[in-house]
Amino acid sequence: MASWDKITVQQFQDIHRLSITADIDTDTKVERVVSIVYDKTEREVEEMLLKDFNKAAKECSFLLTDQIPGKPVREIKTNGRRYAIEYNPRKLKYRQYIEVLTYASKPIENLHLIMASIVNPVRWGIKRKNEAKDHEKIAADMQEAKMTDVYNSCVFFCKLYTNSIRVIQPSLVEEMMKTKKISQSEAETIVAASIEFMAGLSQQKSSPTL
Repeated sequence: MASWDKITVQQFQDIHRLSITADIDTDTKVERVVSIVYDKTEREVEEMLLKDFNKAAKECSFLLTDQIPGKPVREIKTNGRRYAIEYNPRKLKYRQYIEVLTYASKPIENLHLIMASIVNPVRWGIKRKNEAKDHEKIAADMQEAKMTDVYNSCVFFCKLYTNSIRVIQPSLVEEMMKTKKISQSEAETIVAASIEFMAGLSQQKSSPTL
């Protein structure tokens, strides 16, 4: 039976993209949701008995609720690997701040990318550094992780990030001016945008509407 515990980040993102596609009728969307949730091809869905399809479609109705259940976690376990989440924004590298800022403009679509920027691989019980070269691989792992764990952890991080970035805004602006060689006004615009994006994620409606 379908449930939130079985929905991965990738599945939710696929459903989200489907939900905002205007040129697909509701019946087709429901068919594709069943296909995504139950990992069936469209042909396999078409060949389902009517009673089985109706049952599957009804079981997917939990995706239309207003909130994604769950709470922030300390670690994400996915694809046989473990990742520790760094909730302290002050421990992030400048690169990680910029990555989060870049991806936050589309929080659901880029959820796996945001998380890949704020986790540390854990191997043999030892927390390793977050390296830029591993970002793509980690992001792929995040897409296979439980949506409930990733979403709630990301929202919690973003609330902390927003508060932190307001506190360190002057120093961050100065650092961006030096590193990116941009004007003060440009740096201030980027920082302001990041606060808006983070606030948007923490207030994001969690579930797609079909």
